Amino acid sequence: MTALYLVSQINLGHWRQVVSREEGGLAPLTIPGLAARILKESRIAYQEDRILEQIAVWRAVLENQGRLNYFASIAKYPGFVRDLKQLFRQLDSGEESLDAFSSQGKSELNFLHREYHAALEAEGVLDGPARIRKAWKLTEKKVFLEEADAIYLVGLGKLTALEDKFIKSFAGRRPLQAWKVSGNPEITVKRAPDPLEEVEMMGRAVRGQIKRGVPLERIGIAFPRPAQYFPILFPIFEKLQLPWSAPATSLRNTPLGKAVLTFLAGELEGWHKAHLQLLTAPGWGFPFVLSGEEQRLLRLAPPLKGLAAWREYLGQKPAWNKVLDLIQELGSGFVEQSLSSYGQWLDQLLQTFLPEKWIPAGPAEHWAELVKSWAGLRAVTENFRKKEWVLSPRQFVPFLETLLADFQIRPRRVFAEKLQVISVDQIGAYNYDHLHVGGLVEGEFPRRSPAHWLTKTRREADGQELFQSLSSAAARLHLYYPETDHKGKLNLPAAVLPPAQEPLSPPKAGTHRPSLFFGNGILSDSRLKAALAKRIVRDGLSVSQLNTYANCPYQFYCSFVLRLKPEEEVSLELEPREEGSMLHRVLKKFWEQYLEGELPSLIEAQAELEGLLVKEYEPLAGGLPAGTLRTFREFIRFDLDLIKRSGFRPRYLEKKFEGLAIPTTAGPVRLRGSIDRIDENNGEYVLYDYKTGGAPTLRDVVQGRDVQIAAYSLAARRLLPQARNVGTAYYLTGTKRRVGIFHQDFRRQLLITKGVGCLDEDRFEQQLSLFKERTAGLLERIFAAEFPIEPKDTRICSYCPYRGICRKEVYRP
Repeated sequence: MTALYLVSQINLGHWRQVVSREEGGLAPLTIPGLAARILKESRIAYQEDRILEQIAVWRAVLENQGRLNYFASIAKYPGFVRDLKQLFRQLDSGEESLDAFSSQGKSELNFLHREYHAALEAEGVLDGPARIRKAWKLTEKKVFLEEADAIYLVGLGKLTALEDKFIKSFAGRRPLQAWKVSGNPEITVKRAPDPLEEVEMMGRAVRGQIKRGVPLERIGIAFPRPAQYFPILFPIFEKLQLPWSAPATSLRNTPLGKAVLTFLAGELEGWHKAHLQLLTAPGWGFPFVLSGEEQRLLRLAPPLKGLAAWREYLGQKPAWNKVLDLIQELGSGFVEQSLSSYGQWLDQLLQTFLPEKWIPAGPAEHWAELVKSWAGLRAVTENFRKKEWVLSPRQFVPFLETLLADFQIRPRRVFAEKLQVISVDQIGAYNYDHLHVGGLVEGEFPRRSPAHWLTKTRREADGQELFQSLSSAAARLHLYYPETDHKGKLNLPAAVLPPAQEPLSPPKAGTHRPSLFFGNGILSDSRLKAALAKRIVRDGLSVSQLNTYANCPYQFYCSFVLRLKPEEEVSLELEPREEGSMLHRVLKKFWEQYLEGELPSLIEAQAELEGLLVKEYEPLAGGLPAGTLRTFREFIRFDLDLIKRSGFRPRYLEKKFEGLAIPTTAGPVRLRGSIDRIDENNGEYVLYDYKTGGAPTLRDVVQGRDVQIAAYSLAARRLLPQARNVGTAYYLTGTKRRVGIFHQDFRRQLLITKGVGCLDEDRFEQQLSLFKERTAGLLERIFAAEFPIEPKDTRICSYCPYRGICRKEVYRP
């Protein structure tokens, strides 16, 4: 009997070897491969092009935005287009319906769906579901691959409705059955302290099997989500010298892709310093050959904007003139135009930077990746030809970014066998000798998938079915799970796992292991964590340092933990932070004279304040800006009126405190800081922290996410134990707003509008308790060594001296 095996793509190579050893066996096929063969035998002409599929869905949305109402508010976002493409595939495969939508939403999605297929049809493109659907219709009229007496489905998992109809129609009267491995596998379950040790344990086991002569192709490695483990697999597998197939890289994440997107962002945003730094960084940007002195000139430059300003500053160096001339020449073509014209413009850019002009550092693989990236970008632009629909530059950038993210640069092919790291969903029924599966914890196996934000539907996997799939995939099944995740939180083993057979052995004394989990910035080394906790408990923290952690844990890690000194940066312009300090000094000097006695008149106050401002700005070339003078004249008018009407008068200025003890698991941590101003009236007081720029939102303050207001409120009770705190707020000099919490009984007296920040006595006390709890929570996170690159606001990144380390892409539009 001649059998045809339908297999998954990941197992195709193995089954080709299996069938090649059988006399008269048919070459195995995937379901898409079978559909392609049927279309070829039927002489159906079509294109198969993922880039054109992406272009089609973007065109359907961008050309019809004016006709959308239900989705008008979100249609401009790239995420909508990306999820729309996924939804169209699910609709065409019979996996999804539009029943969850209103009639208007359903109507607009059906319209966009038709536009998408019309665009594909115009190009002669059939996407995956369309190829299967057309092949299915052909099988209803004719029998294909008549030499196949039986069809076996090998490890395909659950088929879509479309695939099921296609396979049944193709089989016709021939036997159709799932191929199963007989036998009972030998199963071992091992637990590890954390993901790092889990991969170490797995790697050592695989290394031992290779030494015992097990062929690489007979060893499998899988995880529920392999991408989570790639940052750990790279260093550990390299250390153990395990040959494995590294994952593909998206074109967007290659140096060439990032350089192109940085160039486009610079054109859109007016060429800030960060754009030039990223665009000319060795190994990162375009191959501009700049000397160390020329790069230093940019590093020390002020935060200028625009090519004209940069030419004036950098033009003293001929090499910089060449760079700026090239940027200006290429940028002149980045205007609103047809997609075809954008393609020609990108071709011009690529011709300017041919691969031979790049000098990649490192091994030959880097050169190969560069050439593949260059060819990949050319392939993308080739598809822009004869596309005459017009896009603005702001529409084109996210459109191109999506295409580059979808284009995969495969690692180089080698003849040597390599270990394959796959998802548990791809295991199928491939009969390994040894299969190692890690990450088997609750929530991941089976994985809890979130509801689709468009359809609101949720797909639930069957844990027993998945485990049965694992059990039928190998003679020996090695299962692993980490007892804690990379954040130190406890994991539960997947409910379908048998109990672990061996006890957890403690690590050997004196063993030091790499401790940074690259994906999330978590230190796991217990000695480093202990040293950090000891230092903080001993020396304490300033409120400013703790505020840095709240704003961006990674910035705190660089400045406090690593004690990195930012590179020198001399600015010809006044930095916002420096100007804020100057204005704080002016207000302190002004109010120092009026802590007691008669208050000045408005005219006297404005004249005196102006004199202090002029003196403070005198050393600067531009002198006192007119806008600053106007702002502070208005501020002092409001401030004097507030003081006279409320009765609360400045009593303490830049009042320092230290020794504010916050209880933690590592011991009490003493905070120190300085309160800009404390206004007092008959035993009650209000704390103010001046802000010359923006301030945290009132919601952040009330929910305890803001460190300064919390710390000042707690510290004031130690500073003024006999007085009563009735308010703590940021005092914005520009808008004259006060953002913070106030006692309800003093709202009218302090001229505060009623809102969520006005609290009665009980809630005011509860708020202080919340402040203490949240402050302690931040300290516990520091002791847990949690330093992810998670800035609270991208504005923080704009002034961060460590952007060159974390490479946070805040320059994107």
